[in-house]
Amino acid sequence: MHKLAELCARRPVFASVLILIMLLLGVMGYLQLGVDRFPKVDLPIITVVTALPGSAPEEVETEITDTIEEAVNTISGIDELHSVSSEGISQIIIIFKLEKDIDVASQEVRDRINGVLSELPQDIRQPLIMKLDPDAVPVLTLALSGSFPIKELTEYADKKLRRNLETIDGVGQVAVIGGQKRQVNVHVDPEKLRAYGLTPTQVAYALQTKNAQIPGGVVKEGAKELTVRTLGRVESVGELERISIANVGGHVIRVGDVATVEDGAEEARSLAQLDETPAILLDIRKQSGTNTIEVVRNLRERLDDLLKSLPAGYHVEVVRDQSVYIQNSVDTMNEHLILGSILAAVVVLIFLANLRTTIISALAIPTSVISTFFVIFFMGYTLNMLTLLALALCVGIVIDDAIVVLENIFRYIEEKGYEPFEAVIAATREIGLAVMAITLSLVAVFFPIAFMEGIVGRFMKGFGVTMAAAIVVSLIVSFTLTPMLAARWLRRPSRKNGGNGRTVESSAEDEFKAEHARAVSKQQGFYRIVEKTYLVMLKFALRHRWVVVVSSVLLLATVPFQLKLLPANFIPDEDESEFLIQVRAPEGTSLEATQLLVAQVARDVRRLNGISYTVASTADTEQRIANLGNVLVHLVEPHERAFSQAEVMDFIRNELVPKYREQDLRVSVMIRDVFSSGISNSGLFVVAGPDAKKLEEYARRFMERLKSVPGAVDVDSSLIVGKPQYGVVIDREKADDLGVAVSDIAMTIRLLLAGDKVSDYAEKGEMYDVNLRADAQSRNNIELLQMVNVPSLSLGSVPLSDVVRFEESTGPAQIDRLNRARQVTIFANTEKGASLQAMIDALHSEEKALNMGPEYRTTLIGRSKEMSRAFSALLTVFILAFAFAYLVMAAQFESWLHPITVLLALPLTLPFALVSLFLFGQSLNIFSILGIFVLFAVVKKNAILQIDHTNNLRAAGIPRHEAIIDANLDRLRPILMTTVAFVAGMLPLMISEGAGAATNKTISSVVIGGQTLSLLFTLLATPVAYSLFDDISELFRRYFGKARSAAGEAVGENA
Repeated sequence: MHKLAELCARRPVFASVLILIMLLLGVMGYLQLGVDRFPKVDLPIITVVTALPGSAPEEVETEITDTIEEAVNTISGIDELHSVSSEGISQIIIIFKLEKDIDVASQEVRDRINGVLSELPQDIRQPLIMKLDPDAVPVLTLALSGSFPIKELTEYADKKLRRNLETIDGVGQVAVIGGQKRQVNVHVDPEKLRAYGLTPTQVAYALQTKNAQIPGGVVKEGAKELTVRTLGRVESVGELERISIANVGGHVIRVGDVATVEDGAEEARSLAQLDETPAILLDIRKQSGTNTIEVVRNLRERLDDLLKSLPAGYHVEVVRDQSVYIQNSVDTMNEHLILGSILAAVVVLIFLANLRTTIISALAIPTSVISTFFVIFFMGYTLNMLTLLALALCVGIVIDDAIVVLENIFRYIEEKGYEPFEAVIAATREIGLAVMAITLSLVAVFFPIAFMEGIVGRFMKGFGVTMAAAIVVSLIVSFTLTPMLAARWLRRPSRKNGGNGRTVESSAEDEFKAEHARAVSKQQGFYRIVEKTYLVMLKFALRHRWVVVVSSVLLLATVPFQLKLLPANFIPDEDESEFLIQVRAPEGTSLEATQLLVAQVARDVRRLNGISYTVASTADTEQRIANLGNVLVHLVEPHERAFSQAEVMDFIRNELVPKYREQDLRVSVMIRDVFSSGISNSGLFVVAGPDAKKLEEYARRFMERLKSVPGAVDVDSSLIVGKPQYGVVIDREKADDLGVAVSDIAMTIRLLLAGDKVSDYAEKGEMYDVNLRADAQSRNNIELLQMVNVPSLSLGSVPLSDVVRFEESTGPAQIDRLNRARQVTIFANTEKGASLQAMIDALHSEEKALNMGPEYRTTLIGRSKEMSRAFSALLTVFILAFAFAYLVMAAQFESWLHPITVLLALPLTLPFALVSLFLFGQSLNIFSILGIFVLFAVVKKNAILQIDHTNNLRAAGIPRHEAIIDANLDRLRPILMTTVAFVAGMLPLMISEGAGAATNKTISSVVIGGQTLSLLFTLLATPVAYSLFDDISELFRRYFGKARSAAGEAVGENA
């Protein structure tokens, strides 16, 4: 690299052009970069949702879920197969291994399901097959309200808002929640049907066949060709009442005689309200891979245009905007980059007391960061939480190379009297190999992160590549821009003799003057005290090496104890100013009653300080569970409150939730999971097996054990029993005697209770469903329902009561399965400061105590599973990083032993890193582990500087002891400069507030605390380790030398 530095020093225009090209590419890349919260990750997860309205969970399981599971189970590459069978809905989540191509997996699932469609019930709705795309989360949520019927609001939301917004570039889907679409309802009266001897299926058949428009073909008349249309549709809702059903005793019975036809709305399947106002929510999802901020900007511009024509009395509010948090994260990280760069430059100025050197080193930061944008763009990444975090962490690293090179140049000018150009050539020649080795060893630490396995590995890939790219770019900058500017901007100083005032010109030829210059420049001020103190301690450490060795062993012995005491979690919980409260009412609670309960929870929450607004919704999931609701709580911005989001959540858990449990409500408070895999974000653990009673007992034991863990909250399970239901028991003998088919009985009951779309109604180019169902009074009265006739081959029709009886019972509200076996999921969340790992350990401990049979199995799911995978993957990355770094340094030092000396300094920093987590109140998580990676990289850089210079001095003939002393003193200033500059660059992350602050504080606390606390110890331990290993090496050389000598003498004697 010193050849490149010499070339740039000699040819400044060439160096300038090279840097300008890098900057231009970086600017071009930056302008084309997408901005998002998380990296774009394709997760091979497919969800299959199939609806059979009115069916019980057991029926859904046996007739839909089991059939589809059996079909897709043969697809290669399946990791896990989850399913939930609830009332009227089957949801199957197929989790493939990460290497499975999502498009191939989707097509295979589609093909398998198409192959078994004939085996599924005829009345099912077409299975909905969806890819799970974390990138396609709602970016904007709107609330439409007004003092108008819900049907009108829904019409406006669907036709004006949804259709218009879906045409915007980048918008993938707009989902309407809480609305009721316009629908023509035909409510039959069971008593009138019986009076005329008619069945509901006859009414349905009449509506299907007498309100139809079927193409009739084509008529050719000479040169003309005319299309024939059968105009059989009714032209008004009133005409439906005049459709004839049958002729009874010479009298035509029409629909209006047995039913009421209403131009109304579909039955509410979900409800929502903004604070106290009923509302319709519009969840707007973006297309995968698009820029969230740009999509939301386009949405808001279109929304502004739509609001200008908003009818009087209608109100549209934005209740959730994902781009705000993303933009705040980007702005905050940009501020950290700028502030960190300024602080790092100030450190250089303090140490060197030279404005020119400060400017030269400071220029390395923007040059390196801007140039790295091109690499981010070229790799197809976006500006997201992880790539921006990598750039912020790089502030201290990218200036390091420039500082090391510049400090050595400065030392040659200041201490040895070289001219700036000559100093550049000599200094870069001396330091070039070490700096390159440092850079390559740093790359060896971060680049393996890009190859982590698991979902977390997919997310972390951009982080590892960005870090590695920025470090390589900083190496190029330090040997192009830095030497070019140093050769022209730096000046050889004139110094005065401290005693007599005589001016002395430093020169390379006059050793006395050089030493005098060094004495004047370095032995003044604070640095003189630091250097002298370090010299005393270093000499003591080298004389009493056993003290350092014993201290090191004792330090490392504390690590297991610290790990046991330190809380371990997946990722830090960010303060996003919003969280979710999930409310499950007792089984059998109606949609309307549940909404009242959910609204009461929202009302209680709004009484707390710092609450901006709440959005309450019921049955808003794919399963449309009537007794399940959610309250989205939005807080005021962090700077407007004196408490954190976590504190509000804990207060609700401790003060409000107990009151709701007295009402038999199951309430949990949670935040959105970052690395969602389609499983509930609070799901921890699954136990699966054949016996439902044993599963219930095991689940109870696991929950009791979990509740004993400090900080475990919202402990619950997916086992939900006691759902009231009616069983229709068929008297098969009577049914056979009367010629009544079981299918006709089932169809009649489904038509009356669940209702069914039997026809369409067209108006102004729009199609509306015509739904047949019993009137509200009748479908809620079993006695009236039993009066309804069903088709009979022998008597034409007979009352239901002749062939069936209704028995009231209870059953499961949902049936969960894992890999085709019934299972129970254990849920829990953590309070602030609690440990997820402690909860996992407790579950495993209870599992051993239960001694379950081989037919029962357990597994981690959700964040607990991803945490275990991530920790294992990071351990593998640690091993790879150590191996790569060792090989790089072995090549540099031309030694297999000295790299071990460098690497020994790394574990010595681990106890200090863990202590810093305790001191700053942080947990061990994937981001604090990344902080340990960064800490290892910085410490390793320091050790390389120490050992490389020691070897150079010994190669020049200086004895080992003096070489160790001189080398460590020479490298003390650049090590202190780079360390303090790095810590200064990290300070903005440590004190950050707002978006991303939790992650920033976690990773910076490890680096700042670990580096600050371990610096002195590693500065002493590295030279001691060097001397010890050198002694060991000398012993080996003597031993093998004697052995070779003895072998030679023996050969000579034999000759």
